[in-house]
Amino acid sequence: MIEMVTSKSLGVKVPLHEAESTRKKLIELRMLDQKRKIKRMGGYAFLPVTRVPKGFSIVETDFEEVEEKKSFKEKLREILPAGKTITSYDIIGDIAVIEIPQGLEEYERRIAELLLSSHKHIRSVYEKKGEVEGLERVRTLKFLTGEDNPKTIHKEHGILLKLDISKVYFSPRLSYERERVLKQVKDGEVIVDLFAGVGPFSILLAKYRRVKVYAIDINPYAYEYLKENIRINKVANKVIPLLGDCRELAPRNIADRVIMNLPKSAHEFLDLSFQVVKEGIIHFYSISPKQDLYSRQIELIREIGRKTEKEVNILGKRIVRPYSPYNYHIVIDIGVK
Repeated sequence: MIEMVTSKSLGVKVPLHEAESTRKKLIELRMLDQKRKIKRMGGYAFLPVTRVPKGFSIVETDFEEVEEKKSFKEKLREILPAGKTITSYDIIGDIAVIEIPQGLEEYERRIAELLLSSHKHIRSVYEKKGEVEGLERVRTLKFLTGEDNPKTIHKEHGILLKLDISKVYFSPRLSYERERVLKQVKDGEVIVDLFAGVGPFSILLAKYRRVKVYAIDINPYAYEYLKENIRINKVANKVIPLLGDCRELAPRNIADRVIMNLPKSAHEFLDLSFQVVKEGIIHFYSISPKQDLYSRQIELIREIGRKTEKEVNILGKRIVRPYSPYNYHIVIDIGVK
C-alpha cells in the first residue's frame, strides 16, 4: 500500500457546487496552492491556498501533497549508467515498441516498466529484436512488460487501424508522410497502393477523397486486417483489397497515383509502377546512405523512363526519417507522362 503524504495547511471551504468557480478565482488571484490536492468531504470542497484571501471561509486541514511527476527521460537517468539513455520507441495504439541499445540489455525490463508507468494509455511494452524482414514484412518482437497481447487499434488522422504488431508491418513514424500525400490527392483519382499493409495510406486517402484505391498486400494477416479496417472506416465503396503478389495483381495502365511504401526493395518494383501508372505520380520510397541520398535512385528512375518511353519529371524529394546511423528513409515523387 502506498502511504499518502499529507500536511496541515490553510484552505478555503466552499460547497461542492462552488468548487470549480472558486478554483478558477484562486488561480486568478495567484493564491491556489498547486502543490497540494483539493479535498472533497461532507458536501464541501477544501481548496489549499498559499495566503489568506478576503471574503472566503478559511480552515486549517490536512491536504494530500501532489506527487512530483517525472518524465520518462528523467526516470531513466536515475537507473541507467551516466551518458546512456533510450531515444527510440514507437507507440502503436496502446502498445509501445522500444529499441534497447547494445550494452543496456540488463536494464530492459526496468526500462519497459518505467515507460509503462510514464504513459497511462500504454498497456504493453515490446522490444524490437531485429529488422523488418521478408515479403510479408514482419519483425521479431520480445514481450517485456504489461499485458502480452500484440493486437491493438491505432488512431491516426481520424481513421482507425486494427492490427497485430507481431504479424504485420506498421510504422506510426509515417503519419506525416501519409498526411503529405493526402494533401496532394484530388477527387476522381485512381490510386494503386502496391504494398498496402493494413491500409494506412489506402484508407486515409479513401476516407477524405472521392477516389478508387486498389490496395494490394502479400501478407495474409495484413490482408485480413485491411479488409476489417476498410469495414470499420466505412470505405468499402472506394477501396478494393487484393491478396497476393502485386506483380500479378496490380492493374496496368490505370493509375493516376502509385504508392510504393516498401523502402528496402521498392526499386525492384519500379518497372511495375511504370506499367501501372497511366499518367500521374509515383511515390517511391527507398533507403539511402547519407552520402548519396537521391542520385542513384533518380538515375534508376530515368533509366526505366527511357525503357518504357515515358516522360519523367522529379517533382520532389525529401527525407522521411532517419533509418540507421548512416542511412535515411527517403521519398521521391515522380511525375510520369
